[in-house]
Amino acid sequence: MARGRELLTPDQRLALMQIPEDEWVLGIYYTFSKQDLEIINKRRKEENRLGFTVQLAVLRYPGWPYTHIKSIPDSVIHYITKQIGASPSSLSLYPQRENTLWDHLKEIRSEYDFVTFTLKEYRMTFKYLHQLALENGDAVHLLHECNDFLRKNKIILPAFTTLESVGGKSNG
Repeated sequence: MARGRELLTPDQRLALMQIPEDEWVLGIYYTFSKQDLEIINKRRKEENRLGFTVQLAVLRYPGWPYTHIKSIPDSVIHYITKQIGASPSSLSLYPQRENTLWDHLKEIRSEYDFVTFTLKEYRMTFKYLHQLALENGDAVHLLHECNDFLRKNKIILPAFTTLESVGGKSNG
């Protein structure tokens, strides 16, 4: 049974959440500055440094919290670990304490000015998408634009059902 108005197929959802392995995306979103590395290196344990770094990376692109991401390509993990001097296998030790995941997310939000998607962001996104829908009402196009808009504004992407709700209403 469908939940509400689903605009995307499971394959389209997967494509939106997929982490590209191309050098451009790695260079833009997954290369860490000196300031990033100072923040990252505050963590003593290797698995916490790597987990924190991966959380930061996936918030930058594709834009969802680490807990929403199904898989991260090995090549991306290797790219990240080379920068912070960690072993890729240490990531498997990271999510053992749920509080650590949430504490790190809270710190990343604070340090990097990421914002949680609330009613305020919903309205702002709806207004933006409504204007775009006048030019191109294709739901998939609008959802791509929605994700880009949210990323640009450092708004953490909500669940797909919420994105589809914004995209569907701005289109209808």
